[in-house]
Amino acid sequence: MTSQICARCDKPTHEPVIVEHVHSASCGGRTAYACPSCAPNFPKQRDPLADIAALRRARERGQV
Repeated sequence: MTSQICARCDKPTHEPVIVEHVHSASCGGRTAYACPSCAPNFPKQRDPLADIAALRRARERGQV
């Protein structure tokens, strides 16, 4: 993988870790990277497809 800039410490890293996918309605969005030492400081990203499936199950059970 190529060198990226850490989203937390703003230093270049040759071992970038993907910490966030930023979606946008007006453009393609972007990916945020962090160095291995800063990556644990970011919250774990939720899977949007898993959230949709959970909402569908809740609706089918009448919980929403």
